[in-house]
Amino acid sequence: MTLPPVMKRLPVRLVLLIVVGLSLAACSRGDTNTGPRPANTAPSGASSGHTAPAAPVDAVKLAVDSAGLYRVTAAELAAAGFDLAGQDMAQLSLTVGGAPVAFAVDGSGDNTTLTFYGQPRDSRYGAQNIYWLEKSAADDETARVTTGDASPGDSTPASTFRASQHVDESNYYLSQVTDTDDHWLWESLFAPATYTMTFDLPGYAGGDVDLAVSLWGNSEDHSDPDHSAILRLNGEVVGEEMWDGKGWKTLTETVSAANLLPVGNELALELPGDTEAVVDMVYLNQVDVSYDKFLALQDDQQLAFTLPAGSDLTLAGVNGEDSLIWDVTDPAAPVALTGATGDANGLRLRTPDSGDLRTLIAAQSAALLSPASVQPVTGPDLRDNPEGADYIAVAPAEFIPALQPLVDHRRSQGLRVTVASIDDVYDTFSNGVPDPAAIRDYMIYARDNWTGPAPRFLLLAGDATYDYRGFLADSTPNLVPTYLLSTHFVGETASDNWFVSLDDEDDLPDMAVGRIPAQTAKQLEAVVAKTLAYESDTSAAEWDGRALVVADNEEEGFQTIADDLVANALPASYQVKKVYLGSSDNPTSEIIQSMDEGVGLVTYVGHGSMNVWGKDKMFQISDSNTLSNSKLPFLMTMTCLVGYFHHPTATSMGEELLLNPKGGVVAALVPTSESLASDQTELATNVYTHLFSDAGTVGEAIMLGKRDLNLDRNLMQDIIETFTLLGDPALVLQKPG
Repeated sequence: MTLPPVMKRLPVRLVLLIVVGLSLAACSRGDTNTGPRPANTAPSGASSGHTAPAAPVDAVKLAVDSAGLYRVTAAELAAAGFDLAGQDMAQLSLTVGGAPVAFAVDGSGDNTTLTFYGQPRDSRYGAQNIYWLEKSAADDETARVTTGDASPGDSTPASTFRASQHVDESNYYLSQVTDTDDHWLWESLFAPATYTMTFDLPGYAGGDVDLAVSLWGNSEDHSDPDHSAILRLNGEVVGEEMWDGKGWKTLTETVSAANLLPVGNELALELPGDTEAVVDMVYLNQVDVSYDKFLALQDDQQLAFTLPAGSDLTLAGVNGEDSLIWDVTDPAAPVALTGATGDANGLRLRTPDSGDLRTLIAAQSAALLSPASVQPVTGPDLRDNPEGADYIAVAPAEFIPALQPLVDHRRSQGLRVTVASIDDVYDTFSNGVPDPAAIRDYMIYARDNWTGPAPRFLLLAGDATYDYRGFLADSTPNLVPTYLLSTHFVGETASDNWFVSLDDEDDLPDMAVGRIPAQTAKQLEAVVAKTLAYESDTSAAEWDGRALVVADNEEEGFQTIADDLVANALPASYQVKKVYLGSSDNPTSEIIQSMDEGVGLVTYVGHGSMNVWGKDKMFQISDSNTLSNSKLPFLMTMTCLVGYFHHPTATSMGEELLLNPKGGVVAALVPTSESLASDQTELATNVYTHLFSDAGTVGEAIMLGKRDLNLDRNLMQDIIETFTLLGDPALVLQKPG
């Protein structure tokens, strides 16, 4: 395994911790959910108004970031170009995720309002959900909120319910956690250590409270147990436990009312360090609190609660004439409850009789929520492409002008080119919400439905990050997302190959894929210019036929692998310069000098990390920034992590070399993970074989090289998924004349 050299000197149990850069704690911030927002206040972070499009629209997107009852007015919709008052209400539909959602329409003309129950999205890709309001065809399914009788019965009414409170922060990303898509944890502790957090119990009605504290044990040792934890609530020990091994652990405790406060409870997680383990490291993940809460409504809040079916209850603080009470047990088909009676204590009502449990939500009109945004749907339906495409580019809309010269160039070569904004991809294939699966679904649809032949190339023009939801304060924007999947050595990491693996029966690529990980349009413009300049140089100059081969010497096999590649994979027409650690007096200066003089190919074999080649730092990310070579090579690395482009706050060497506007490389095949040198070698041999025989482009040589791999080898799938082309997949390699 070509681990970064610094890791060779550390205990194995700590190696992967360092790989993912968990020193990001200083950049962390809490969860981005904003909570309920009353309908008569401006959405946090939203613009104060909307600019109506030039022409009316048939659909708008309503963004929802909290669970609750929402109301949108005809005026708000008109500002987005949607004429609610003039619609045929029988042909009005509301959907989320493509499924119908019931809604209520009240008023008439300009005073028309639409009310619905909205929920945030439960996804690692974002919390905000998108509800589509649109004109529907005559045969489309539409839904309206029905009414139900909630007249109270004769039994003693309930005045409390069991409430659940979830307390969580997402400050640390840990790629190795298992059995969950949530790889974001709250706090890291090395024993001995104590972490204290506070929580309130709004509306606390007394009685016992159940605590569930979720932990991830991140160390393991020969001793048993590895971990020891004590829970203190308001200074009193309420639980302690020892356990063994790496993985999840949930501490559950029931705390009596004597140890609780309505406001300002202090919960301390203490790691006393009293095991025999050399290291006891634990992450706090989340805290869940369950307690009895009064059924009482505040004027500016909504209250959701669950009780057994057929329960009588008294809901305090409710004005029956200006309130809504909906049964949202089925969130897509809520029922507006009527028949409640008022007295001095509030409203008396009864939950519907059907089922076991019923979930109700109550709100005064002033507490109804407004969507975070109301946006017109004006983009194209990407399914409609009668011409078909050979080459598909996906980019942020603001990057598309910078991409245009490359698009024109590929069209001049006879390729059918389609360019799509990432937002239009989301609108067409994931109902408007960010989801990497939308890109893959786009490729599948294009292959199966467009005029043939099927698309050959996918270019992703924009950077990506594993911080999909922006938990870190200075995280790179997720411009064109990547897909994160599990690998053997690193845990989850980026796989652009996933987007072009279109057949369920295998994970092999069916298209050539490449990424230009630009964070700005200017960066993209520079890479496009480099690509065009490279392909326009048809002089077959001497530098095209020079190859630089660099090898580490930490493992004996690295230089042997490099020699074998030169002997068996590169054409004899190449002039090869070898820079081997241990044989070169100053390998760094030799690498820089060779690249500045001009080489057509660069190959590196050895240990590596995001920003360095070799244990003795033969070539570092700072060196890549000094290059000013006008003659650009194609780079192939048989190492680890040099292509970790999805780090949210740091740039990998592969990115720096591609994005360097003064030089660097024209494209690079680099890994986002760790893997074995023997597996990497097979890929390199295959890629070079196709590159100099039957593949017309770099991207297709990589695709064919992956498809030829021996899949009987246990870890070969990691090679397929994580070796990534940074650059244009349709790049035509300059070869010796």
